[in-house]
Amino acid sequence: MAFPHYLTRTASGRFVFRMRVPADLRRTVGRAFIKRSLGHDLLTARLAALDLSARYADAFSALRGHGMEKKITVDEVLRSVAENGAKRYEITMPSGVRIQAQDAADHARALEALEAIGRMDYAPRAAVAEAPTPPPVAETIALAKARDAWLKSIEATTAAKTLTIKRAAIAALVDYLGASKPVHAIARPDLARFYQHLRDGGAATPTIFNKQSYLGGAGGFFAWAMASGYYPVGDNPAKGHIRYTTKEKRQRKKHGFKAFDLEQVRTLYAPENFARLSPGARWAALLGLYTGARASEVGQLLTVDVAAVDGVPAIRITDDGEDQKLKTEASNRVVPIHADLQALGFLDYVDGLRGRGDWRIFPQASATAKNGAGNWISKAFGYYLGTTGKDWPEAKRGFHSLRKTVIQELQGAGVSSELRAQLVGHELEDEHHATYSRAFTAAEKLNGAGKSPGLSVLAYGLDLDALRPLLTAAVSRRRASTPGRKPAASAAARKRAPTSRGK
Repeated sequence: MAFPHYLTRTASGRFVFRMRVPADLRRTVGRAFIKRSLGHDLLTARLAALDLSARYADAFSALRGHGMEKKITVDEVLRSVAENGAKRYEITMPSGVRIQAQDAADHARALEALEAIGRMDYAPRAAVAEAPTPPPVAETIALAKARDAWLKSIEATTAAKTLTIKRAAIAALVDYLGASKPVHAIARPDLARFYQHLRDGGAATPTIFNKQSYLGGAGGFFAWAMASGYYPVGDNPAKGHIRYTTKEKRQRKKHGFKAFDLEQVRTLYAPENFARLSPGARWAALLGLYTGARASEVGQLLTVDVAAVDGVPAIRITDDGEDQKLKTEASNRVVPIHADLQALGFLDYVDGLRGRGDWRIFPQASATAKNGAGNWISKAFGYYLGTTGKDWPEAKRGFHSLRKTVIQELQGAGVSSELRAQLVGHELEDEHHATYSRAFTAAEKLNGAGKSPGLSVLAYGLDLDALRPLLTAAVSRRRASTPGRKPAASAAARKRAPTSRGK
């Protein structure tokens, strides 16, 4: 943001007005520069700097007009007028002191002196005013008490693993600022020092960035405090401190999950290797390969989530059912079922689950596991990957690699970014697309729209005939001991359209 002329900002964040006195007036004024501290509020400082620069320019012009030989002080004016002893003409000084002049000439001389010095030694009230008092809060609360209240408010809607991480983030802040610190008194510099404290303790940027998101993000601690009336509504003090450098972004990309190439895909899904996965994990791995869904999204699928949409067999990835959760709003989507999945018998598999009374597509997955419904799938696939790909070049690989594989395969095949985003549940950062684009139909997602192909373009060259017998084995009916098998009422009420061939 550009600052007005003459306004600078110190390392401590304080704004300072600095103006050079014209060379011909330095003897009169008694200094070469004029500096005024304008506080920490940018708006007040901007207005004050503009006003002061105009006032000082007028004062310099007045000094030149009067041809003064030396700087005249307020005390001199007061003494001169006091010696006259008259009370007829009254002048109110900017400081509030009133002086009296003996006659009109004396009055004029006093005004002349004020003209010379008033604008030099007095800043407009807006320029020196203190920062505005924060809006009152509905209730004051100690940080430790607020911590407990916030964690309790998000407990029911937050995954166990995420709740643990958020608890650690707010606990670190309480330890640093003190349990009795009033929440409304926490300022942006407090958080700046806190983040630096974490960095000094050896925390890396990703760790600090995550803590910042939990404290200052949209659903974070300070957003909750504002909504609850414990913190003034406005600037979020925990937000905007930590950013990834270009180098760190490069490193994150370099060390993130790596997609599988086609040779690795064919190795993983070769019948002789694939047979080492349990029956349920086999279907989970295939769904990941043909939908790009996250492990948590696959693990929480219900049988009612598989249905025809506008005549196209599809999977609804949603949070309508009991214990179903999504990462973002864009994650709520419809993904058509690829022809290879249908050829492998996925629709028959789902119908078989319904026939035996299972509500979950993966009864083995626990919706209340610490790492979510995808925990079992991630572990099973990770173990399989560790044995099958043990001789591959070192890289970070896991179930999430299937998601990256799908995205990169779609990208390489020319699928448009908007269609890819709707298939895999990504947010579109472009405001134009996010605001004005329509949702693609299930048929368009499968077959393409305009010049863009769709999901059906995925072709891995797998031996479907050899894989099919491996997918007919009965899936374990072991279920979590906690509730969560049945869908919520909204999910149960969906129309169960035929999903299998000829049904």
